[in-house]
Amino acid sequence: MKKIVIIAVLILMCVPSLFGALRLGVEIGNPSVVLIVRPEPFDIKIGWNFEQSFVGHGRNFLHVSADYRIVDAYRLIDFLHFFLGLGAYAQVYTGDETTFGIGGRVPVGLNVFLVNKTIEFFIEYAFNITFIPAFGLDTQGQGYVGITIKTPW
Repeated sequence: MKKIVIIAVLILMCVPSLFGALRLGVEIGNPSVVLIVRPEPFDIKIGWNFEQSFVGHGRNFLHVSADYRIVDAYRLIDFLHFFLGLGAYAQVYTGDETTFGIGGRVPVGLNVFLVNKTIEFFIEYAFNITFIPAFGLDTQGQGYVGITIKTPW
């Protein structure tokens, strides 16, 4: 177990040199709470949806997604930027019957950078296509409001 942890830490330390800047953050939306690791231009997220716990209906689930930002921080006006990505997601549902879902994502959003691009505030909506359990367009999608911070590494 210790070897796996050491290898994971070494890989994470190398990520910025392989991809560019590394941003860490959190977002709130659907799913409820998501942690972000963004070795630019990739966007990796893991989160939990508390829908059943908070509103009494729906299902709780673990959410994992990975996106590639095709357009990243394209300046629209002075401080406002645009991004567009392409990626995939997986969800593992909890409850009486544990099932899972897999699909594709097309995230679009607006972001604002502060303090020499160290702090980022953003709003994002991801159009989803489900592959499993059934092929189709997910009309609910995934939407977030969040913040990331650029790491010094």
